[in-house]
Amino acid sequence: MIASIVPSVVLLLVVLGAAAWMLRRRRRDSLTGQVRTARPSAHRKELETVALGLRAVAEGRAHSARPLPEVHAVIHSGQRLTLLLAGADTPAPAPWTADISGKEWWVEPKDLTSPGKTSPGNGGAETAHPYSLAVTLGRHRGDRVLVDLSLLSGAIALTGEDNDVRSLAQALVTELIAGPVGSLATVVLVGSAATPSVTDGLGARSARLRAAATRDEALACRESLPTGSDRRSPVPQTSQPDSVARVAAWTHARRLFVVTAAQFRDENWRDAALSGTDALLVLGYIGDADWNFQVNADGSLDTGRLGLPIDTHAARLV
Repeated sequence: MIASIVPSVVLLLVVLGAAAWMLRRRRRDSLTGQVRTARPSAHRKELETVALGLRAVAEGRAHSARPLPEVHAVIHSGQRLTLLLAGADTPAPAPWTADISGKEWWVEPKDLTSPGKTSPGNGGAETAHPYSLAVTLGRHRGDRVLVDLSLLSGAIALTGEDNDVRSLAQALVTELIAGPVGSLATVVLVGSAATPSVTDGLGARSARLRAAATRDEALACRESLPTGSDRRSPVPQTSQPDSVARVAAWTHARRLFVVTAAQFRDENWRDAALSGTDALLVLGYIGDADWNFQVNADGSLDTGRLGLPIDTHAARLV
């Protein structure tokens, strides 16, 4: 009898020991998960590809002394990165290829390489990025769709159910301050847009995320890098007539101001003195919005006259 009991007891002890080990491991993982470096996610890798592609545009155009194109949208399909331009613009700088209309450029991700330093003392490839307010609106048929908010002059209103609007705003801000594309973006949350209802939902913190109580205080917030010439200028004014100086002049932090609809009206943000590369995001409905993005309950986004279909907006991406 005793001989038959002993193996059962031993087996039970082994099972209990394994269960205890697994529980300790789970606890250790939960405690250290925030300090361990995670592998880049698929989303991060896509954004890194977008960042490389846009920097290649800047560097290629700097060498040719031609102005940068105005990018209407960036589409990442996985196999191809595509730029939809506001107007025809050829030739495209290598490794980009322009279609016959000149309004669409494309490149395969495998043809993109990390650029070297473009400006002494500025710390690396990220300094060659003049599209730092390009951010993901969502996906259409599986393709990632980004828009450069700095090209949308005037107020951009996010409308819809309050929680949906807030969630999408949080997703946009988080990507700008934590993602590789927005590495030079400065985001200023103004008034009630800087309260915990918004900030607690942000997935990251950064020195480039600012808070301001009023419009005047917000406009006084400076970018994190010295500004150069507007990237729409054909030939930036610089004392260094070479491609390095030209990229440096195109490259500077751009500001995104985030305000509620009530504050937009109360502080007359319509007349705010924004620079040509600033963007203004309004949380809620305003009657005279220059751009209106309707956040739908099914997770889609209606971009209005921007004309870009979005099946799943950025806050719903997993």
